[in-house]
Amino acid sequence: MDFDTFQRGLSEALAGIEHPRVLAALALGEEAGEVQRCVLDAEGYGKDVSASLPGELGDALVALTEVASRYGISLGEVADAALEKIRRKAPAWRAELSGRLVELRRRLDGV
Repeated sequence: MDFDTFQRGLSEALAGIEHPRVLAALALGEEAGEVQRCVLDAEGYGKDVSASLPGELGDALVALTEVASRYGISLGEVADAALEKIRRKAPAWRAELSGRLVELRRRLDGV
């Protein structure tokens, strides 16, 4: 599914029960915290989060999408611009950070 289709579908599903803009942004922070809790549980406490993490990521996606919608911003356009920005910056990041990140992935992720 593409971002704009998801955004339209979510707007339809939430019609009449949209958060005010400030609450949509606060909900995004809360849902990001739930994703962080899953990572803490997995990485810090060795818990299996394979069932809970996808749902929390979905909740964070819903909250992010609602923030964009409440401000009249196309998530598809945001995604396109973000990808283009990363593509421009990635070569410099790769040159500067790749060795360090390889080491960190090996140490922290066992990869």
